[in-house]
Amino acid sequence: MATPDFIGKFTANNPGIMTLQGTNQYIVGKETGLVIDVALSEDSNMDGIIEQAEAMGVKKIDKILLTHIHSDHCAGALALRKRCGAKLGIHRSRKGYLGGEDFQYDDNDRISFGDGELNVLHTPGHESGHCCFYEGSDKVLFSGDNILGYGTAVIHPPDGNMTDYMKTLERLLGFNISLILPGHGPLIGKPEAKIREYIKHRIEREQQVLAALRSGRNTIGDITQTIYVDISAALQRVAEFSVQAHLEKLMREGRVKKEADRYLLVSEN
Repeated sequence: MATPDFIGKFTANNPGIMTLQGTNQYIVGKETGLVIDVALSEDSNMDGIIEQAEAMGVKKIDKILLTHIHSDHCAGALALRKRCGAKLGIHRSRKGYLGGEDFQYDDNDRISFGDGELNVLHTPGHESGHCCFYEGSDKVLFSGDNILGYGTAVIHPPDGNMTDYMKTLERLLGFNISLILPGHGPLIGKPEAKIREYIKHRIEREQQVLAALRSGRNTIGDITQTIYVDISAALQRVAEFSVQAHLEKLMREGRVKKEADRYLLVSEN
């Protein structure tokens, strides 16, 4: 499945465990366009974005939008702003974060690109100011890090919030989406199935956390070792963040309590 002709992509040269092949940076528009996420400030990255825009017939990049403030999505934003003269936007909760934003947006705002527009969806969970962008004519969702081409999103407390993330996934099911363009990895041609897969995965992980607690495992480290068998050392901390995020969700729901560094089940009777 291909992207519509008014959408282009240039993947930043920042591959890694957390970024997969690199950060996907999207150009949206025809004669006038906008860019979603700018991962690197190096000239080679700026050149790649601009060359992709020119190949699409975009004569001017007039806006830069950020899905969120993690550095692999925003580190090059100010450099591209300076290079192109574009206006830089950010979620209103992150106003001033980069020190050079020109405007802010919030849930349900609409941002124009040439003849089209994007609907801003404030989608906290991975990061509290995270936004997705929805293009309604072709039913395309730019999902940032909330939904990835493969693998699952990292929820890293305290700013990452599993309760918010689950609400975000449920909300996205309410949109008519034909294509998801993620912040990392390949495009997703079966959006509803992918979102439901994400929800199912998190529910199953929560049940594993509860089962570990019932068996007497009561620290983040012990629970992680019980659930994540044979995990690489490089991903150990990421797994612990996930367990912590689930535990904090369970505490908000009154199902788990914390005593010092131990997590205990509240009576399930």
